[in-house]
Amino acid sequence: MVTPRRVRGKLCAFGLALMPILLCLHAPPGRAVSPDSAGSCIDPAASARAVVSVFWRFGEPRREGWDEIIGERATAWFYTSPRLLVTAAHFANELPAEGWQDAELHQATREGEPDLRVGVRLRVAVRGRLPGRGEGGTGRAAGLADDVAIIELQEPFPNATVLDLQPQPPAEDAPVLVLGYPGGRMEAAQGVVRRSRELADRYAGLALFEVQGSNRLLLDGGASGAPVLDCGQGRVVAVLNGLLTSPSLPFLPPNRVVPTPWGSPTNTAVPASTLAAIRNCIP
Repeated sequence: MVTPRRVRGKLCAFGLALMPILLCLHAPPGRAVSPDSAGSCIDPAASARAVVSVFWRFGEPRREGWDEIIGERATAWFYTSPRLLVTAAHFANELPAEGWQDAELHQATREGEPDLRVGVRLRVAVRGRLPGRGEGGTGRAAGLADDVAIIELQEPFPNATVLDLQPQPPAEDAPVLVLGYPGGRMEAAQGVVRRSRELADRYAGLALFEVQGSNRLLLDGGASGAPVLDCGQGRVVAVLNGLLTSPSLPFLPPNRVVPTPWGSPTNTAVPASTLAAIRNCIP
């Protein structure tokens, strides 16, 4: 699964005392740039104002070894209104169930315009579990077929645009474009829809696609919730929620992530039909 990007503050020892040192919360801002072979796809800059990085700070820091985790970051995009954002449920479910929460939205806009960093108050409107619906999928993919949520902002986001849905699944080998904020930096990645008999049962209910380009691990932490757009009309066909990797090789360090082979899927996503179904659940 593509996990929300965890924001860390390092704990450094000085003699017998431990002093928390907060690292920079934001990666250097990125721009929505055209991926390789962008001539066959829509311009990613046209949808830049519809996509944001969302950062939520925990009420209390969480400790992981020597690291202090102060919050999480994911990707979200505007759906039907400048007050409603779609993201991955595995990020939204970290938010408290009741009340408005303080958060920050970051948006990398067009070249020559300043990036936006806006403090907001938000709450989860729909947590992405349909009433009475089974989890779907098997193994570690169980439940991921419903891994979408809708977040409501207390006030509209300035100059936001909204994205439309294409509920019908894209055909095999159809080109797609993903706009996301892995590591808090705007990235545009062109990809291709893949079918895989090997993965069909394991990731039942999810869409699979392959990122084109040299960085097959691009859409990792912080990219959860990114819109997967059809290259023809720029409509959302799926919502990114997973990174696929290969088993580690014996001569590599145990924590080294190995990308999937060329020609195979690199990521999973929740089909837009799931999002269309929960739209009626918005209060």
